[in-house]
Amino acid sequence: MKFLAVMLLMIFGRYKRRSPGLVKWSAAALPSRNRSWLLLIAALVVGEVLLLEFFSWKFGVLVLAVEVLALYLFVENWSPSDLTGKYYQDWCQGDFEASWLQLAGLLGLQRTDDVRDNQTAHYAICQQYLYLSLTGFFVLLFWFICLGLPGLLLALWSNRARQVWLSKLIIGIPAKLLGFTFFMVGNGVSAYNQLKNPEAKSWGYREWLFRIALGALGEESARQYPLVTQGDDQFRHLAAEEIIGLNKLIRRAAIFWLVLLAVLTMMGIETPFY
Repeated sequence: MKFLAVMLLMIFGRYKRRSPGLVKWSAAALPSRNRSWLLLIAALVVGEVLLLEFFSWKFGVLVLAVEVLALYLFVENWSPSDLTGKYYQDWCQGDFEASWLQLAGLLGLQRTDDVRDNQTAHYAICQQYLYLSLTGFFVLLFWFICLGLPGLLLALWSNRARQVWLSKLIIGIPAKLLGFTFFMVGNGVSAYNQLKNPEAKSWGYREWLFRIALGALGEESARQYPLVTQGDDQFRHLAAEEIIGLNKLIRRAAIFWLVLLAVLTMMGIETPFY
């Protein structure tokens, strides 16, 4: 059931992106208090127990419709890939300030952040771009696969309560899995060098995931961060290729997760939660 819901979401999302009004409505419809989140999740669990007790094929169609609707309302597209084209164009023209001013607001970055040069701006954009793909898609998909709709709500709560230790755990588990996915679908040798880096234990999961993604793009991207000795022109073209490479890497990881979900579903390895 969950595999069908995810595939329908991908089909709908391919041809119909959510409008800004719907995005704001879905965010406003979520509870604001932790107690409300807990009660809503508990109500879903009780409802699923009742469905398991009195299940029939008629309820299956209803459950699938509810799952697709919930995923469409609350799960972002695979990545904010529509931003990368404009970024690539401005960056190749040498106008990194235009790229920063345009994307900082769209990606949730403060435009007044300390951006000293084009390198600082580029890495800030790339890291936030990757982090939003993690929290907006992969975290939600992972917990939906594991726990169904209660898991989806749990992941949505973790995105709001990011300072709570439980929310860090909820985000950290799929972040680690996504990092290993980058190792499998990207440049494995370079990503492995980042995985075995002795300093990796001191990185937070956000920095760790970003380093693995750079490694998966290639040895040159991993070696140049965070200090770059190249000229501005050479770095500008390399940075433009990196943002496109990150977009492709995220899409490959998403396809890998969907294929893995399909295999597990065919093997009958699936949680009973809807």
